[in-house]
Amino acid sequence: MNVLGLKITSHDTGAALIAEQKIVAIAEERLNRIKHSYDMFPSRAIAYCMEALGVTPEQIDLVVIDQVGLRSETDMRKIFLAETKGAFSRAAIHIINHHDAHAASAFFASPFAESAILVYDGAGEKFATHLGVCAVETETLYRGIGNRIYPFQKTLHLRDKKNFPFTFGIGKLYAFLSQFYLGFGVYNEGKMMGLAPYGDDSLLKQIPIDRWYRDLQGHIVCNSRIHIPKRPLGGRAASLFDLKTLPQKIYRHATLALKSAMRKIAFALNQKYAAAYCAPPVFDPITLPRPCRTTADALPDRYYASVAYAGQKILEQVAVAWGEKLKAVTQSENLCVAGGVGLNIDANKNFLDRVGFKDIFIQPGCSDAGVALGCALFGYHTILDRPRFYTMRSAGLGRRYTEQEVLAAIEKRKDEIVIEKSPDLARDAARLLADGKIIGWFYGGSEYGPRALGNRSILCDARRPEMKDVLNNKVKHREPWRPFAASVLLEDVSVYFELDRESPFMLLASPVRPAWREKIPAVTHVDGTSRIQTVTHEYNGRYYDLISAFKKLTGVGLILDTSFNLGGEPIVETPDDALACFLNTQMDCLVLEQYLIRKKK
Repeated sequence: MNVLGLKITSHDTGAALIAEQKIVAIAEERLNRIKHSYDMFPSRAIAYCMEALGVTPEQIDLVVIDQVGLRSETDMRKIFLAETKGAFSRAAIHIINHHDAHAASAFFASPFAESAILVYDGAGEKFATHLGVCAVETETLYRGIGNRIYPFQKTLHLRDKKNFPFTFGIGKLYAFLSQFYLGFGVYNEGKMMGLAPYGDDSLLKQIPIDRWYRDLQGHIVCNSRIHIPKRPLGGRAASLFDLKTLPQKIYRHATLALKSAMRKIAFALNQKYAAAYCAPPVFDPITLPRPCRTTADALPDRYYASVAYAGQKILEQVAVAWGEKLKAVTQSENLCVAGGVGLNIDANKNFLDRVGFKDIFIQPGCSDAGVALGCALFGYHTILDRPRFYTMRSAGLGRRYTEQEVLAAIEKRKDEIVIEKSPDLARDAARLLADGKIIGWFYGGSEYGPRALGNRSILCDARRPEMKDVLNNKVKHREPWRPFAASVLLEDVSVYFELDRESPFMLLASPVRPAWREKIPAVTHVDGTSRIQTVTHEYNGRYYDLISAFKKLTGVGLILDTSFNLGGEPIVETPDDALACFLNTQMDCLVLEQYLIRKKK
């Protein structure tokens, strides 16, 4: 049976295909080169997956699509049929819940026969309530057993049909602070996570955590009543009686008053959800001390960093609260995590250290980038009831490029590069790293999700303190305070870090042992922690050999790893993408499959 899983609307569209118990998956952004590919049908991703496994549209038995946002099941079906023009006429089409797709992506890819499952994100599917108000899912708790996932609690937050305030669940609260208040823009919450250690608890002393969120009958509700001071206009504060803006302000205030009244009524009628819009009976408003950050407010600024710190601590406490609820109900020792909030690596370790789960699996594509895989796995195991066959040990679900394709890309750039086919690439690349060179590393199938894990990576020597600034300023072209991750041999992880388990997908952070903080400064963040990827020979042999060769040369069994892209661009997918990125940055060398490439001087 051949099952095609799709994410076709909203952000991070993509495709995943299961055929003959083989899996290939990719996000549309990797192919069209448009970050997050909002509402872009994944035509390229579908073709990519089918070509990789040699499957035609007529051979697809089942198509599974997630339903998200305000679009109905009928809407999703119409979009698919219109875009594919009847090519998949033989296939049955199933539309599944957005959070079910997230949960399936984690549980059915995990090594667990049974597990607690937490899905938490910004917003998922809509649910109808009273008075023409919609409710959207923000957190769902599941127990997974065998081929089934069983939801036992879903938290819904009320919203208008057209207007969607940012702050309901923890995902939207965190996004509100990151996107709007700190000015990082859409889908850049990782910047706030990186900024948080530069702050302190000064904001939390002014506004205690119990004013930010509460547990209402087992549901976590975040405060949506956040007021922000306006910046002066032309040296003076804006006035309510400014004649030019008075009509718009009267209309806005009247509209807000009406909406507030409707939400209060809806809140009273929807107590069963216990997580309705945060009306006055639930929270008093929070007034932040300063206006939204502008580009003129340089970072790390102590106040804005403390806002990031507060947001991070609130998220961590909410994660612990959900984890404790899951553990109490399921009595499971295992936890699977998915949904965009699962990318918060500083929060994830709390499930182990503070909640007490013995083992954890976090889907590397736990944001919406992983939904397509979840749809495919849900279709194969739950809809078709086929036995489980897959444990995700590597995120390299992209296709492998042939030597002919690599050589064709090289041929296009032959006037700009010098090519060498090395008999021992791991040894030669390790020597270059030890000499202080920055290397682009392209090998095997691309990683599924937003992390580069040794297949599409930029690498350098973590021992050199200057590398952090060089990478941020000259290669990645991003903020100088952003941290980097370490790729470390699994057998050595406890030598350098206070971590005693594998972290194959760079989704756990851990303190660097004090004796090593000054020895590996490029991967040690300002708070003394590091984001960690553990590497084994079984699941990434070439990358393991590189780090082993580096250890033999230097005595240090880890290197700095960051994604192979420029800031704001998708990670490279093809050999052409890799060469273009290499030539447009100050990287020194490129390993492209079997070839070592340098720039012509």
